[in-house]
Amino acid sequence: MNSIENSYRWKRILLVQPNYTTMGWEFYGMKFPPINLTYVAAYLEDLDVEVAILDAKAENLNHAQFKKQIQKFNPDLVGISVFVSASIKVCNDYAKIVKEVNPNCTVVFGGRHPTWEPDDTLRVREVDILVRGEGELTFRELIQKGTPENVAGTSYRANGKVIHNPERPLLDINSIRFPARHLTKNCRYEMMTVQLETVETSRGCPYTCKFCTTHKFNNGLWRARPIEKIIQELKLISQNRKITDIFFVDDNLTANTKRIEQLCERIMECKKTREINDFKFFAQIRVDSVVKAPQMLKKMAKAGFWVVFIGIEGVSEKKLKSIRKGFSFKKVLEAIKILHDNNIIIIGNLIIGLDLDETEEDIKKEIQYMKKIDIDVLSYVLLTPFPGSDTLKEFEEEGLIITKDWSKYTVFEPIIRTHVLNPKQLRDLLYYSFRELEYIQNLQIFGLRVYRRRGLSFFLKPSRLFFMLKAYVQMRTLFK
Repeated sequence: MNSIENSYRWKRILLVQPNYTTMGWEFYGMKFPPINLTYVAAYLEDLDVEVAILDAKAENLNHAQFKKQIQKFNPDLVGISVFVSASIKVCNDYAKIVKEVNPNCTVVFGGRHPTWEPDDTLRVREVDILVRGEGELTFRELIQKGTPENVAGTSYRANGKVIHNPERPLLDINSIRFPARHLTKNCRYEMMTVQLETVETSRGCPYTCKFCTTHKFNNGLWRARPIEKIIQELKLISQNRKITDIFFVDDNLTANTKRIEQLCERIMECKKTREINDFKFFAQIRVDSVVKAPQMLKKMAKAGFWVVFIGIEGVSEKKLKSIRKGFSFKKVLEAIKILHDNNIIIIGNLIIGLDLDETEEDIKKEIQYMKKIDIDVLSYVLLTPFPGSDTLKEFEEEGLIITKDWSKYTVFEPIIRTHVLNPKQLRDLLYYSFRELEYIQNLQIFGLRVYRRRGLSFFLKPSRLFFMLKAYVQMRTLFK
């Protein structure tokens, strides 16, 4: 190591995934690897520093246990991921705990919330520095320089003032390093008891839905990684035989349908030669991509895709047009048939509050209509104008935001009112949807579809059977 490398100010770096949970999603048993942190760590490991990842969520640490981990590792710098706005309170608590243990330890926040609300985030005195936007290169340069001064993509306080350095250009995704997954090897990651890993094949989205911030976070660009890099990554993950499933974390996996066809062809080739395990895949996709390229779905099913998440958002054309969704509800119905023809399970989501002029009766009619639609797992959430979205700006201008308490921005708590409905009515409608939709639309058909994709052995594992029954009972109890 040269003398510059040996003079780093921060030698012991701890990256933290907070133990943040929210109502509802936990019943799926979702524990995903912190791929954002493993990407950042990959850009630090060749420096003369010691870097570790603490996944407080996977380890289910309470605040006292988190404090013990800080005392044990004794970091010089702690980087905390604030991916969703609702987790900011937990992250602020962590920052205070770090400073209690060592007032001289530097606390850095990164993620979407600090990117869109840097001034608000830096009001907490225990937070020293923010990394805005993509974190890999910004964090690396911050460690190399030992100061945020003149480091693009950072915000910090100096002499009582908040300094926002210029944005950092997006990195070259073609040459992005593989995530440092070995730093989380002792954690068990799963969804519905299947052990999984996460892989990112692209960043951004070519669409501009009004309530979403993905296109803005990525400067309006959609960037795809080379297919052979993804295949190489899947080969590396295949070394761990316990991993059975892969969740592609792309916000829109099927933005380029031809590319996904090519990826599926390569996956099938590598499965045949046993270079890749017989992985099963989850992904987030758009319904118009399905309708546009039904042949893509056939290849996806053959390659091992068995569950997809789709954002339906609403039924009325007025609603879908107002949020710039880019497709009609007719496309949703067409996509459902194509997906089910290929035995792919659908998890669908709609939003209450998109149409500011809708009445209770209008929304209840929509919910009753959706009961007849063959979607395996269907749920509603409340419109939540997240920081950075056009929706937040619009609602602020109309005086429809009722709170800026970010901890309430969970999509299950009303933080807006509409022209017609107050917060209580919105909450009541959400719970009405829970009661009417029953979580799993048709348990028998759902079970049959799972059987077709995973076989009888999938159900015969006692822990999985117990989990699925427990989750179903918990959700039904909550909804009632």
